[in-house]
This record gives sequence, structure tokens and C-alpha cells, in this order.
Amino acid sequence: MKGMMEKEIMELLRLERIREPLSPSRRVKDFQVTIQRTKNGEEIELTGFLLARKPPYAPNDAAYYLLSPLTPSELASLSKDDFRSYLVIRITEMTKVQGNVRPGSHVRVKGIIDAYPWGNLRTVHTLLIEGREYPEYWKDYQEFALSRREVINLFERTVYMPDEMRMALIYSLYGVPYVLGMEQSRNWGEGFDFTVYKYKENLGLLALWKALKYLYDSLPWEVRVSKKTMLEIEDPFLGIDFRVRNPNGTDMKYYTPLKKISMNKLPKWVKDQITNKKAIGLLPENKEPNPTDLLARISETPFVLTPWEEKPYFEKNREFQQLMPNLLVTVFLQREQHMAMNTKDLELFRKEFLKWIEYGRQEYPDMFNPLSSSPKGLFHINLRYLLDVRVFGAATRFSGKVTKKTIGDIRQIKEAILNDWAVVVKDHPEILMELRKDYERYVPRDVRAQKALQVFYDLSSTSITGDVDKEEFLNELLQQGFNQKDALELIERFISSGYVYEPFPGKLRLIR
Repeated sequence: MKGMMEKEIMELLRLERIREPLSPSRRVKDFQVTIQRTKNGEEIELTGFLLARKPPYAPNDAAYYLLSPLTPSELASLSKDDFRSYLVIRITEMTKVQGNVRPGSHVRVKGIIDAYPWGNLRTVHTLLIEGREYPEYWKDYQEFALSRREVINLFERTVYMPDEMRMALIYSLYGVPYVLGMEQSRNWGEGFDFTVYKYKENLGLLALWKALKYLYDSLPWEVRVSKKTMLEIEDPFLGIDFRVRNPNGTDMKYYTPLKKISMNKLPKWVKDQITNKKAIGLLPENKEPNPTDLLARISETPFVLTPWEEKPYFEKNREFQQLMPNLLVTVFLQREQHMAMNTKDLELFRKEFLKWIEYGRQEYPDMFNPLSSSPKGLFHINLRYLLDVRVFGAATRFSGKVTKKTIGDIRQIKEAILNDWAVVVKDHPEILMELRKDYERYVPRDVRAQKALQVFYDLSSTSITGDVDKEEFLNELLQQGFNQKDALELIERFISSGYVYEPFPGKLRLIR
């Protein structure tokens, strides 16, 4: 009985425990313990960041540098009295150098430890120094990773906004896996554009900007998009300073405007990174939404803040800032597990996307077709499918697997975006008129033929290659209520009229 009570108490304590933040002091402690426990003459292997400055009183028999267990930004943030730990590494012509090794690089060092003739420093006669990717730094502390529920709770207690918008924000932080077969032509990276427009005089945008800036300011320098490519660090104990480059060479970097004026237009120095998906943009846009705006059309989640929705705001949360390193551990671990997506994982999602298209046409018949069929439209099906697949990929990184619930959550996000833009478009009939003219260039006048061509367009836009099986097209027409004779006649008519062609027997492709 006593044993059962102890187990129950331990389980309650486990459930109620406060998550331990991953702090610089923890890393320094682990690093120092490893050095102290290794005796002179023994082999040692450590990882850290290379500081390409000579340590005090370095001999002249080799090249001597310092190794720090902390990232450049963590090292720079230490106060004068904080404990620091360094290892001196001795490099000769016998040292094997692999990968990218430069000032600030994350490296693995292997060699024989020895005493150093100054202070309490130790040195390693380096046999191997190997460059490591920046994400490896965070993945070394897997036990500090947050669960999915912990991540959601952390944001719910800090950033207050509509549920769909908050989930899209969380997804964006995880970046986008490479989707095999879909992105070679665009050469997009892992970036994600979380974009939010104001609606008329909606004051909620300023509060959203402050919330996103709070998130951005909680991130280390290495994962921020910044003009600053070098960091200068001064060590009060050693009496020397360092200049180090940013070791993060991935697309997992975040940008949000730091000044109000940058909310009106993306600065030139960051525009290419955002539009080419080489960074994750958290973008409150201080301008009226326009469905033909480039940023709106290429954003994975182009939200609009409408007056009747909950206004975003945030609360300063000490736990949020303390657990930011834990969140990065979580993000980089999930990134490693989901670097790429197989197209087989998209079958279920593709079916749901086609249902969403049908929903849009039924709910907004006058608006949706021009917005989805014109190449200038916000919901251009081919581009929007690619962008939605990217949302699906980011959501899969967050959840850790492909689930129906994840697909359902994405559907809610998409419907929220569609409903808000439907209001916007009503305020701009001139834009819709222009898109409708563009749309009518691509469709036949026969209503039944329009419907059949829409079916083909949907299948083609959500196909990896753009090809559609003739049999698949026929079956979809039958499901949409066409009889077999009419369906076959329409297919032949589209081929003879030049709407589609047959690149291979049994395969059809749209002509534009």
C-alpha cells in the first residue's frame, strides 16, 4: 500500500513539475565537469564554439585557440561576475581538419588533454577538429525538449490571439521540410511567411507587432535575421576580445520588423530572404490587404485582422523567455526528424485541399473562382496548394507525424483566412472585376464545360508533375454528376480545343 502511494505521489510531482530551463550556466557546468574529470594524458572529445584568438601566454610551438561551450550570443550576454569556462586547443600540421572551421564555428574537438602554463586553463593536443552544423548544438540537450502540449501552453499564456492565428504562428517557428518533387523550380528554402494585414483602422496590428517583437527579442542572435554578421565579445577575466561570425548557416532564422516604418514595406536588405523562403518572416503588414499583393500571394498564412475578431496582445512572461532555449532544442530536434516529406504523405492532405476548394466555390461563388483561377489571384490553386503543403510540412514537424487532426487544424486555418479575405474583396470590387476578366480568358463559356475544366484544373494543380491520369479525370467527372458519355465527349473537346493536351498516352496536361 505504501509503495503504491509513493508511486502516485511521484507521478503527481512529475505531472506538476516545472520544466527546467536550459541555461548557459548549465552548459558551462557540464563542460567544466568534463574537463576536470579528465586526467592529463587521457583522450578527450568535446564540442563548442571556436574563438580564433590566442589565449594569454600561448607558446610559439603551434597555433593556440580557445574553445567555448557557449554560442557567441550567450557568451556576449554573460555579466562580469558570471562563471566562464574555456579550453585551449593546440593545432599543428598533424591536426586533421574537417568541414567548415572558422571563427565562431561550432566544432567537435578530439585529442589528448594536458596542462596549460597559465592560470587554471587546460589544453588539448588536437588530433581532430571538425566543423558541425549549428543545429547540432541544440540537439545535444534532448532532455530539455518541450512536448507539443507544453509549447501550446507556453504560447497560450503569453500571446493572446485567435486560435487559428496562434497555431499558424507556432507552425511557422518550425520551418518547412523539403517536399520531394515540388520545389525544385522555385528553389524555396525552409522559410515560412506568417503575414498579418490590418483591416481599415484595426488597432490590433500594433499589439500583434509588439507580441512578435517580444518573441523575436527572446531569440538568440544566431537565429535572428540581422544586418550584423559579426559579434564582438570582450572577456573581463582573460583581458582579450573576440570577433566571431554567425555559425548558423541554415534557413532557420527569424525576422520581424524592429521599427514601425518597416511594417509598411519590407526593407530591401531582407526582402529576397523572405520572398525566396530563406528565412522565417513574422510580418505584421501595416497596410490595407490586397489580394493581388505579392507578399499576400506567397505567404503560407496571409491573415487579416478584422474588427470583430479578438485583438492580439501579449503578457511579459519570464517563463517564456527562460524556456526559449528549450523551444529551440525542440524545433531543431523536430527539424532533424522531418527534413523532407515524401509525396505519399500528401495523399490525404490533397483530398482535404480539394474539399476546401469546393467549400470556397460554394460559400463564395462570385469571388472564389477569379481569386483561384487567375494567376494574379490570392488563392491561385497551383500556388496555393504548394503553400498549403508547406503549412502541412511545418505542422508535421510540430506534431511529429502525419495525423488527421493536423489536417483538420490546417483546414480551420484556411477557412479563417478565406472568410476574412471574402470581406476584404467586397470592399474592392475593382480588383475583383480585373481578376474576373483575367479568369474569363481561361474558361469556356459553356457552364458545363466550365465545371469540367475546373475539375481538371483542381486535379492538375494538386499533382506533383502537373499531369492528370485520363482515368482519374473521368472518374472525378462521374463523381461530380456527369454521365459517362458527356464526360468522354468533354475530354475530347478539351483536347481538340487546346485547353489540355496529351503528352503521353493516358496522361493529360493543362495548356496555359
